Amino acid sequence: MRPGDLLATALTSLLQRFFRTSLTVLGVVIGTMAVVVMLSLGFGLSASMTAQYDNATLRRVQVHSVPATPEPGQRPTKMDGSGIAALEAYPEVESIFPVYSQSVILDVGRHELWFQITGMPNEALQLLEVTFDEGSFPVDGADLALVYGGHMDQMIWDERTGEPVDVDWMNTLITASFIDDSTGLPIGQDDPTGEAPQGPAKRITLPTAGVLYEPEDSWSTHAGGIYADLDALIRTLQTNHPGVRLGMQESPTASPARGDFIFHELQVMTASPAEAETLVAALVADGYGAWAEVEWIRQMEEQALAIQAVLGGIGFISLLVAAIGIANTMLMSVYERTKEIGVMKVLGAALGDIRKLFLIESAAIGFFGGVLGVLLSLLVSALLNAVLGESMGMGLDGEALNVSLITWPLVLVAIAGATLIGMVSGFVPAQRATRLSPLDAIRSQ
Repeated sequence: MRPGDLLATALTSLLQRFFRTSLTVLGVVIGTMAVVVMLSLGFGLSASMTAQYDNATLRRVQVHSVPATPEPGQRPTKMDGSGIAALEAYPEVESIFPVYSQSVILDVGRHELWFQITGMPNEALQLLEVTFDEGSFPVDGADLALVYGGHMDQMIWDERTGEPVDVDWMNTLITASFIDDSTGLPIGQDDPTGEAPQGPAKRITLPTAGVLYEPEDSWSTHAGGIYADLDALIRTLQTNHPGVRLGMQESPTASPARGDFIFHELQVMTASPAEAETLVAALVADGYGAWAEVEWIRQMEEQALAIQAVLGGIGFISLLVAAIGIANTMLMSVYERTKEIGVMKVLGAALGDIRKLFLIESAAIGFFGGVLGVLLSLLVSALLNAVLGESMGMGLDGEALNVSLITWPLVLVAIAGATLIGMVSGFVPAQRATRLSPLDAIRSQ
């Protein structure tokens, strides 16, 4: 028989048993949907993690401590100019930005907020890759001005209503008192004897340079922070509190320009996330305390692969059940068409043609089930992304995660896999059909 005749005969036979064929196809549809949707959840998570590699924060390594015991022949290093010089010796390092954090009490209107101002060079602030809702980055050399995260207003609560306060940061008068972390008191009020009277805390006015943009339903890494230019922050602290030894400093006159000002953290920028991983490993091996956000991404990718394997296995079980249904349907078809098979053999049909006929029928069931399953999977994927895309979580840039991702390779593999499973499921019934005796087959009905 010609291939066209075999295909036409197979499709006609399936249509003659439409209800049974539909139920069998439905089983394949459910199995295919289970596999595709389950795998798409893993692919979506992996794609969301991979997309974060375009973010500059993944090229950043945060160094928060230096080796406690230096190598023989080397002087001890600190988180100051000597620490910066030591880090510059690593080949992966492109640039180093010092970070100094200062605790502060902010008076925002009639509300009070205890927080930390993160001071870093303007170049480092611009590497945050953020968008401003209002204002801009601080100007180099200007007086201290703050940049607020897009959700900082959610840090201030109205004591009467218990609701977050909507703050107009650009136009609200904000005053501040800097806090000594060792005492929890405003700087300059840390009398060790407890005998000296405590005067009022010195307050200064802090203008706002800008407010970062943050969607209402997202929370990026910068949404709840306060940032300032490092030089302006240190200059303001030393100008308003002369002769006072600032937090972590060994001298009241410590200066970044002289290299003896001790920072809370050194942020190291590398050329790529891969180099950031390499640098973290080298620093930790040398005794540094270092961490990079790319490590978190790697952990998430490993979890995504594990989730993908588990979900894919669950879906495969559904497809296996569908394969059993195809085998059962085709076996029943052989029993019902015993006389037809006998007539075909008597008329000279080759055993190979009979085998191909049943294999085409079972493959067609798998193919149609696979196509319908993929189409429904695309619909389910779109619904998942529309309904859960924003609520399931946010990426480093504040964008909604891709809950489900169905790629073209997954579509093609799903359809081809369903077709192949259908063909394999029909192999035993096809073999049984070829082994029937023509005379016995004709006499049986």
